[in-house]
This record gives sequence, structure tokens and C-alpha cells, in this order.
Amino acid sequence: MRNLIAVGVLTWTIVAIPHVTWMAQSDELLTPRGLAVIACLVGFLVCFWLATRAWCTGAGLHALIATEAVLALTLVALQPRGFLPVLLVVVAGQLGDFRPRAAMAWVVAQTLVLVLIAPKDQEGMLSALAYFAFQLFSSFTARTAHEERDAKQALAEANAELRVATGLLDMSSRAEERLRIARDLHDLIGHHLTALSLNLEVASHLADGTAREHVEKSKALTKLLLADVRDVVSRLRENEPVDLAASLRSLGDVVAMPAIQVDANDVAVMNPAVAETALRAAQEIVTNAVRHSGARNLWLKVANVDHALAIDARDDGVGTDRVQFGNGLTGMRERVAHAGGTLEVQSMRGRGFEVHIRLPLAESPA
Repeated sequence: MRNLIAVGVLTWTIVAIPHVTWMAQSDELLTPRGLAVIACLVGFLVCFWLATRAWCTGAGLHALIATEAVLALTLVALQPRGFLPVLLVVVAGQLGDFRPRAAMAWVVAQTLVLVLIAPKDQEGMLSALAYFAFQLFSSFTARTAHEERDAKQALAEANAELRVATGLLDMSSRAEERLRIARDLHDLIGHHLTALSLNLEVASHLADGTAREHVEKSKALTKLLLADVRDVVSRLRENEPVDLAASLRSLGDVVAMPAIQVDANDVAVMNPAVAETALRAAQEIVTNAVRHSGARNLWLKVANVDHALAIDARDDGVGTDRVQFGNGLTGMRERVAHAGGTLEVQSMRGRGFEVHIRLPLAESPA
């Protein structure tokens, strides 16, 4: 989008300056026609600037582009000779978000009006045909660029979801493996040690003298080993801390724009449910930034604050004066509420988007 703005303004400058200069040299600049040309040129530039703002979408965008087209055609009518129709190519370059048929219809309509107001000689007709080709090329180039942008966004969203899913699967796999080892220790070694302890108890009553002394030592060692095994089994059944910092930083490896800045030093979460909620929330924050914000940077800060996990995110995107909870934000709010936490969203046009989440770190009651 920034490249489009730069090229559009440069094109406008190259078109406007020569025509204004010609009118000044022929003393037509302050005539009604000259003032009308200046007004149309300035109006075109203002509409173009507004139409290329990230927050300009929908009917407002279409109205501004239509106004640009009317102003460009008015300029051609005021000055039939020259290269003012180049502004129609600038208009066509803004049709990338339109469906191909709609963009084609728009270009054809502009060209038909251009043919009607252009000089009716051979040069005028050939010029209109050439500008029609330029408009088609500009429109379809913009369409290709928008499709590539959408594909990159979809890939970034898929990569973020895949990275989070991989992290959750890895966490679940480690927990299952720990439980399997704990069960094997308890069922195999634990049972055998219990049987050995019982046999040694019987042997201690049957033996005497030095033999009884060795049996008693063996029985004590067996009980100590059995206690150690039970302690290991208990610790294996406990939840393993989840390193949120590493998981969040991995999102930055798969999302190029916006650049993700993670501030989460030594944040480990014992509760798997809280860790999953935090990762899913981070995924949704990243997805929204990629899809809607137009931001260049996204800052994620995660910390333990007052026995709660605090997730604070903000971007430098366009923001909005009216936050609407779609499926993504609604799902995030429901996840946070189910975990007993709170979610707050703040935004303002031109000030980016902020999300503040608090999740209790206490273990959920059984």
C-alpha cells in the first residue's frame, strides 16, 4: 500500500506540473478554466490520499475512487490534449480489491466516457485505446498484488495456527509420556518391590543370627527403594511447567508482518489449561494483527502479576473507533472467561489495537 501511495503521488506530480506550467505560460492559470483544472487536480490528490488509507474500506472507498474517476474525466474534458488520462490509470490501479468482472466493467465505463470527450480524430481514438490497455494492465497488476497479499496473510495465519497446535501437541505428548512412565514404574517395579518386601518380612521371622541381621537390612533397603519409586511416580504425575516465552517467540519465526516483539522472560505456567488458553489467545491476537490491523509491529508482553498471568498486546496499526467482536475475538473472550480470567480490548483510529488479558494461575478446582 505504501508503494502504491508513493507511485500514485509521483504520477500525479508528473501529470499536474506540466499542465499547470503550460496554463501559466499561456496566461490561462487564473481563468475560470484554469482554476477549474487546479481544483480538479487538488481534489483528485485529496481523494487518492483518503482512498489509500488503511481504514478506508467498503462504500466509502468506492465513493472516493468514483470521485477520482469523475475528476480525472473532468480534467480531460477541460484539457483534451495532453496526458491527463494517465490519472485514469491511477484510478484503475486502486481496483485490486474489486472482483475481476467489476474491475473490468469499471475500466470499460471510464474508457467509454473518455472516448466521448476525447478529440474525435484518429490521434484521439488511438490515445483512448492505448489508455484502455494501460488501465487493464494497471487493474490486473493491482489484482495480482492483492491476491499475493491475501495469500501471504493466509499463509501467516496458517503457520501461526500450526505453530501453536504443534506446541500444544508437544505439551500433551510429554504429559502422556510422563503418565505412561509413572504407570509403568508403579505397576511393574512398585508391585515387585512390594512383593519383595513381603517376602523379606516372612524371611525375617524364619531366620536368626547373622542371617536375620542381613534380612533386616535388605528389608529396610527395599522399603527405602519403594518409597523412592513412589516419590518419582508422584512427581511424574505432576504437571510439567510450560515455557510460554519460547512458544510465543516461535510465532515470530513464522509471521513476517507484523514483526512480533515478545517480552516474556522466564514465564512458566504449571496449569496446562491456562497455558493452552494463553497460547490460543496469542494466536488470535497475531491472526487479527495480520488480517485486519495493517500494522508493522506487534508487541506481546507476558508476565506473572499478582498470582495471575498477564498478557498485554498492542500494535501500530490503523485501529478503529468502534471495536466489533467477530468470531475470533468472541472465541478468545469465551476461552478466557472459561479459565476464570478477564479480557479488555482498546482501540482508537490511528492509535493501533490493544488487548489485555488476565488469567489466574491457581490450579483449577477438581
